[in-house]
Amino acid sequence: MAPSRRAPASSARVPAAAYLYLAVIVLTWAANWPLMKLAIGQVPPLEFVLLRLAGSLLLIAPALAARRLPLLPLAGERLALFWVGEAQVAGFLVCSIIGLSILPAGRAIVLGYTMPLWAIPIGLFVWPEPLGRAQLVGAGIGFAGLLLFMNPRLVDWREPRVLGGNALLLLAAILWALGSCYYRRRRFRSPFWVQTFWQLAVSLPPVAAIVAATPGPIEWSPTLAAIVVYNCIVTTALGYFLWGKVLSMMPAATAGQVLTLTPIGGFVLSLLMFGGALSGDVAISIVLIAGGIFVTLRRA
Repeated sequence: MAPSRRAPASSARVPAAAYLYLAVIVLTWAANWPLMKLAIGQVPPLEFVLLRLAGSLLLIAPALAARRLPLLPLAGERLALFWVGEAQVAGFLVCSIIGLSILPAGRAIVLGYTMPLWAIPIGLFVWPEPLGRAQLVGAGIGFAGLLLFMNPRLVDWREPRVLGGNALLLLAAILWALGSCYYRRRRFRSPFWVQTFWQLAVSLPPVAAIVAATPGPIEWSPTLAAIVVYNCIVTTALGYFLWGKVLSMMPAATAGQVLTLTPIGGFVLSLLMFGGALSGDVAISIVLIAGGIFVTLRRA
């Protein structure tokens, strides 16, 4: 497996494989939010995250051994990948699943995927990364759509519990953006599957500690088992592997802008599964998000 390399600047040509990887991520992650909403009716939110992480590690470890790859990244890369994992894996999964347990799946996925909104200032000021004018303009258009999607007519901002859910999902997006931008700031030579395994492994202890302090019952069923397996194999192990590959090919802000397709798909699936209406605000926000993606990718 080829080692990770620093992604090209925004003016360089992005490999077509990056968009293929993003398409897989968008489709599988969009479908997962309604599925997780079903699952947390049978399992406490953090127990679900623990099952998801543990199952993914049990799948990846034998695969690494079969390919004679190490379980640990290279010595000089472990600390950096530790913080990436704590932010974009543990932080994101914990905050987003609690927020999802409070808010409807369609609302939750939109808030969780404001990651590009935070990747822009982080990429500009915290860990500077070159961004073209088209990327900034396209991001502005897309984020305007996301802001419209969160307006008070769609989200009740008067309820403390709802505000807490919104805050946790926004925090999840910020942590995801921090981890992604920090990842692109470094050059990693460890194989991608080793990087993925390490990020998941270092995320397990903090989640396990929280679960041990506040345990809850699990009501196993064929549906819950299928959702857990899907999360372990597709959205966690494969998803974070592909996300690392994408970040080695393009800026986090650009990749995140493409991921704004995910909340659109997740919202539509949530409507189909749980019911609801497609209002004018939602329709306009979808047009803005799609337009922002087009502008961004035209010069990516």
